[in-house]
Amino acid sequence: MKLTAFRHALHQIPEIAFSEHKTKNLILSYINALPDFDDGAWKLHEFKNSPGVLLAYSRGKGSYKLFRADMDALPIVEHSGCEYSSVHTGMMHACGHDVHMAILMGLIYRIARDKTPANLLFLFQPAEEGKGGAQSILEEGLIQKYDVECAIALHVASGMKPGTISSKAGIFFGIPQEFNVRFKGKQAHVAYPEQGINALEAALDFFANMRKEIAEIAKNDRVIYHVGKMSAGDIRNIIPAECILEGTHRSLKREIRDQMNSLTIDLANMSAEKIGAKAEVELLCSYDAVVNNADLVSKLQHAAQDLKLEYQEAETAMTGEDFGFFTTMYPGLLFWLGSGCDEPLHSDKFLPKDECMDAGVELLHYLAIN
Repeated sequence: MKLTAFRHALHQIPEIAFSEHKTKNLILSYINALPDFDDGAWKLHEFKNSPGVLLAYSRGKGSYKLFRADMDALPIVEHSGCEYSSVHTGMMHACGHDVHMAILMGLIYRIARDKTPANLLFLFQPAEEGKGGAQSILEEGLIQKYDVECAIALHVASGMKPGTISSKAGIFFGIPQEFNVRFKGKQAHVAYPEQGINALEAALDFFANMRKEIAEIAKNDRVIYHVGKMSAGDIRNIIPAECILEGTHRSLKREIRDQMNSLTIDLANMSAEKIGAKAEVELLCSYDAVVNNADLVSKLQHAAQDLKLEYQEAETAMTGEDFGFFTTMYPGLLFWLGSGCDEPLHSDKFLPKDECMDAGVELLHYLAIN
């Protein structure tokens, strides 16, 4: 197959979580064109509640290795300048999921070409970017009908040259938790502050108290608590009746995640009560930590050595990835694959080089047959 053409086609039609219908149709067109697709070794599954695709390949008895690629894009206007830029206004594959899907399809075609004697599952998963795609897939129970021995995925990395890979045993990616905190007060003219309830004042008090508590937690545990957006008020001389903080926190332990959630709720209510306001806390998406199996990391290192690829020991990242739900259920492996692009992930200029895909296919193929 022409891997580059497939990747470019995917890059042009980025779609947001759970709306990956054009992406799915393109994937299905390539699957249906597989050589000997109807020889009995292949079985195609579609999911009821999402545009996901599961392709099973069975060549004998025994358990299955699961290989997963994510499908969704981000609500970002692309400024990469490439000739195959997004044709969907305001959407972009700014996290390399087009590359992930192309590599997985390259692996599928190689397995089909060689008639590899193995049992394999290939999952194209929607909605990785904070919308619960992995949970939706796993809740349907389709994958669990197979005896899965391990789950494997890769993620392109900025600042690493093509052919370079990086991973580590144990906790690889942390636990993300997204949240919104809303304060509701009462509007009034600034000249008569006693007639109003300043929602912004409550929000600032909450954030200051939260920072103190997080500093205490950080003495013993690695954490991040970040508010990336705050909005309040309409006019400079009116006391704001509402203030909204949108943020995320990261940790490496579930109990610390839960502690920060409780603190968010308790401190928001405390700051609101001080001035007679009301607080509402909305806890949004959270993932399990990605925990890499030590034996699978060792196999990855052997693969790099045999394929003459550079392997680098990674640090634990506070990145979130819903592949963590798979590593909770099965022995799992996630690794960084050098993209050859120095722009950061989620940048409107992030564009992995096509040449990084060859190493990705080679690595996954090695892991599939060994």
